[in-house]
Amino acid sequence: MMSESMRYQRKLIGVEKKLGFLYVPAEVRAMLPNENAEVKVLLAGENKPKIKSYNSDHNRIFGLTPFYRKYDLSAGDMISVEVSQELINITLKEKTKIEDSEEKEDDNFIDVSGLSSQSKGNIGEDRIKEIILLYSQGLLNVYKPVIDDRGIDLIVLKEKIYNPVYIQVKTRFNVHKRNRLILTINGNTFKPHHSYYVIGLSFNQEKMEMDENILFIPSKEIPELASQLSDGSWRVTVSLTNGKTTGKYKKYFVSKEELVNRLLERIDLVNEIVN
Repeated sequence: MMSESMRYQRKLIGVEKKLGFLYVPAEVRAMLPNENAEVKVLLAGENKPKIKSYNSDHNRIFGLTPFYRKYDLSAGDMISVEVSQELINITLKEKTKIEDSEEKEDDNFIDVSGLSSQSKGNIGEDRIKEIILLYSQGLLNVYKPVIDDRGIDLIVLKEKIYNPVYIQVKTRFNVHKRNRLILTINGNTFKPHHSYYVIGLSFNQEKMEMDENILFIPSKEIPELASQLSDGSWRVTVSLTNGKTTGKYKKYFVSKEELVNRLLERIDLVNEIVN
C-alpha cells in the first residue's frame, strides 16, 4: 500500500538548471532517506520511474539535466512535485498550492542556494559565538566540539566556573518568506538535560544579518512543546507575523542581550547549587 504523499510547487532557480538537481524543502524530507541513497523518480512524459541520486546532506535530487533540457526549462519555470516514501513524481505547471522552498530565488534577496546545509549551520553558529563573546564582555567563552554529530554545536563556560551550557543551533534562511520558523531536532542525538538548550535563528537575506529575536528553548521543554515525527525527531513550528509570535513559543524569544543574560543566570544558579 502506498504511503501518504505531500505535494508542493516551486519555481526553479538558476543553479538547479545549471547543475541538474532539484532542491527538496524541509516539509517533505522526512519521507526521504536520512542518508545518501537512490530514489525512484517519475518524470513528466515518462511511463516508468527512473533511479536518481538523492544527497541528504544538501537535500538535492540529482540527475535531472536531461529532463530540464527536454522541456527547455530554465530559472523561473514552475514544476509540481509529489513526494512519498516510494516515489517522487515531477510534473509541469500543475496548479497546486505553492510552498516556498528554503532556496527560492527572489530578486530582492541574495541567492544562497549554493551554500550547503553545513555552511549555513556554520554561519549561525558563528553568529551565536559572536553574540555571546560581545554581549558578555569577556565573562563567557565559547568552545566547539571536535565531533559535531552529537547534537551539540557549542559549549559555553563562564570564566573560572566549570559548569558548562550546551547549545544546539538551528539556522533558517526562509523564515521571512513563509512567516514560519521550522526546526527539526534529530531524535537519535537529542537527550534533554538541564544544561542543554536549543537556539533557533532566522537569517534575514535582505539585511544579510540575523533577526533580532532569537528562539531559546531549554531542551527539557522540547518534548512538551514540539511534535514528534515518525523517525523519532522533534519538529518545532513557530508561526510568525512581522517577526513576532503570539503562540506558545512567545516567551522563548529573547534579544541578543537577553540570550547572554539567560546563560549567565543559568551558570551562576548551578554554580551556587554545586558549591
